[in-house]
Amino acid sequence: MAGLIIKAVSGVYDVLINGQTIVCKPLGVFRHQEKKPKVGDLVEIENQTIVEILPRISDLQRPFISNVTKVFIITSLVEPDLNLNLLDRLISLVEWENLKIVLVFTKKDKTDVSLYQSVLTYYQNLGYPVYLMPGAEEPLLDEIKDQICVVAGQSGVGKSHLINSLHPLFTQKTGEISKALGRGKHTTRHIELLSVAGGWIADTPGFGILDLKMDVASLSHTFREFFACKCRFPRCYHLAEPGCAVKEKVKNKEILKSRYQNYLGFVKEIQYQKKY
Repeated sequence: MAGLIIKAVSGVYDVLINGQTIVCKPLGVFRHQEKKPKVGDLVEIENQTIVEILPRISDLQRPFISNVTKVFIITSLVEPDLNLNLLDRLISLVEWENLKIVLVFTKKDKTDVSLYQSVLTYYQNLGYPVYLMPGAEEPLLDEIKDQICVVAGQSGVGKSHLINSLHPLFTQKTGEISKALGRGKHTTRHIELLSVAGGWIADTPGFGILDLKMDVASLSHTFREFFACKCRFPRCYHLAEPGCAVKEKVKNKEILKSRYQNYLGFVKEIQYQKKY
């Protein structure tokens, strides 16, 4: 029988088959084969044992989950202040994984959104769906349909609040934790898929490692507006090359200056990692 792993805790897996959850363990030989089932995996089971892991369409290490198709990148406008460097870093990482991206900007009720409109419009024009919270719950539910989604963003931007607003079961869990510990903060210690709106959203510890493990050429391709530019040299890295269309567009304010500055910082980081 084939099923979907929806939860993993200490080597025990909840596998959903025909609407029924079956608690399973993997074959012992998986350890010697260096195979490890993940939440999101489609698997074959026999007698409550996972005997085969079916091919994955995506395979993330942080968070440790497979078959993700869409990432909600959560960024606050204030408290903490808008961090475009982290936003661009997350976008590059997710683009590199070739996953769909949805940008969610939170805490719009605590600031004047018009102060950020030019930045929001810029990212929207790149082709990323852009939503402002609170108030975008219904369209976000539409984004989840038929997808396996995870959320990414720094601490304090409202990731848990977002999931709470979309899935009442998650709200119940945080409420239980609040009563037990005397505080409302939810600390995720395992990965779980929650069924909502005809799709899945993952309750995960999030993207714990944000190192850029790509080369400079790959990095440049994760900046959509750079990749679309026709530079003089086909392998232009948009650094000191003559005839660089990217630098010209930055100069003409067609490319957001912060995007290019962040790109230069990421290039230095990659070069440093390669050197050491």
